[in-house]
Amino acid sequence: MNTDPTSLFSLAPKRLQWLATRQNVVSENIANSDVAGYRTQDVQSFASYLEDAGRSQRLQEAEVVEARVLGGTTATGNNVNLEEQLVEANSASGQFQMAASLYRKAHEMVYAVAGRK
Repeated sequence: MNTDPTSLFSLAPKRLQWLATRQNVVSENIANSDVAGYRTQDVQSFASYLEDAGRSQRLQEAEVVEARVLGGTTATGNNVNLEEQLVEANSASGQFQMAASLYRKAHEMVYAVAGRK
């Protein structure tokens, strides 16, 4: 098995953790879409998350940052674009399902090679 830091067994849990944090942040954005003064948030890029995770021995949550939004703000100072957030939620969900499936398949391959089911 590859013990390189970029192997699937090293990368997949980090990707899943990053996507879970992103889904949580998007959910908070949607939940706060009618709160006066709320600013849309996002998580750091996956590349910078990997750099930070490489310095730590344990899995950590991604850093939450203020998001850059395409639209303006409402009269109450809120800048959440619901359509944009729904697209982000759907994207994060699809990416999570794909990463989890790849991780599961990799484990199944290791078990098959080892003669287990």
